[in-house]
Amino acid sequence: MTDKKLMELLVVIDDHYGRIRSKEERMADTKIYIQAFGAIPDEIVEKALYTAFTQCRYQNQLIVDWCAEVKKLLAAGLPSANDLWAQAATAAKQITANLYFKTRNAEIFAALPVAVQRWAGSPAELSMTFGRDGADLLQFVKPGFVRAVSEAPIESLQPPALPGGAAPAQIGGGTA
Repeated sequence: MTDKKLMELLVVIDDHYGRIRSKEERMADTKIYIQAFGAIPDEIVEKALYTAFTQCRYQNQLIVDWCAEVKKLLAAGLPSANDLWAQAATAAKQITANLYFKTRNAEIFAALPVAVQRWAGSPAELSMTFGRDGADLLQFVKPGFVRAVSEAPIESLQPPALPGGAAPAQIGGGTA
């Protein structure tokens, strides 16, 4: 979230609750909001705020409902565990087909979301795992995969960023 959007949303919060916060309260709120939403796009944070207003009656409890709404919006755009399983299976087949091309296998593996990479360990391990019997995969391996993906941080479920891509501006003036 950018500095400009944060200041705009602080005014919206004050207007919504009809109470201007003291300078000390505003500074504390600002620090909390920067920690909670600093790396999240403006559009998501703003949409989540208006949804949180429909549930939250007290300004001091806003951060809890606001964070919950942000998490819901971030999770809505992520692939499901079944989608990630299909991506991993496809990558494993490609890696198995390219057995002697280690650099290509590393590229295929690097294109997977971080959570899938952590679960698999390496391109060779991914290939070996998916080389098992289909019934064995579904009965024993997939439940562990689903659990690992569901417990992974939201940002590790997104595909890796493209090299050379420009990152959106974030609080603090830097880039993501």
